[in-house]
Amino acid sequence: MSSRVTPAFAALALALTLGACAGFSSPVAPGQPVASPTVTHLAPLATAAPVATPAPSFATASPDTGNVDGPGAPDLSVEPVGAQTIRVTLVNTDAKAWRLVVAGTGRRATDSWTLDVATGDVGPAITTTEVTAGVAGDPVEQPALEMGDATGRVCSAALPVCLIAKTLVLPDGGNGTLVLELVRTDASVSLAVSAATAGWPSDPFVLGPWTTTDAFPWDS
Repeated sequence: MSSRVTPAFAALALALTLGACAGFSSPVAPGQPVASPTVTHLAPLATAAPVATPAPSFATASPDTGNVDGPGAPDLSVEPVGAQTIRVTLVNTDAKAWRLVVAGTGRRATDSWTLDVATGDVGPAITTTEVTAGVAGDPVEQPALEMGDATGRVCSAALPVCLIAKTLVLPDGGNGTLVLELVRTDASVSLAVSAATAGWPSDPFVLGPWTTTDAFPWDS
């Protein structure tokens, strides 16, 4: 039998030969530098910058913040004890009267609520006074607070703020310390808290000039 190659078989052989050659690199001439393979460097994944937690808009005050320089000056401290509640401490061992003022800010700047505690001949005299649109009302006596048996809240009509009655601690034994907690009933209203004290510079029950502290912002 003859070994004659058919045209179809020859074409198949040629295709296989070209395919095999395509899988190999062309030879490198002697002495020719071999090119380094190209390496693709992937950029590291971006790390998100840490997000700082915003500080509360109402910072805790230290016990001596709000002082007025000089002997017999009042010490006012304010600290948050809840989402809308603050504890206020007013100290002046030389005082015979203590005053706390909660005032509106911005468009409410002409509204305020004042709590006065004065030393009496038998017990403390406690009054509250409203100022609405710059007009002051008459002081209102708070007999339940004076007796120490008040419950619930004593609220302002001029501003969205209330005194939590059971938290009221009156000056006692010459410590000159008034403590109470206030709650804001409308979180959207910004307020400011300040205080003042007065003594008896000459005659008993005759108050001398009031010395006022700096105001603390109670932001919305």
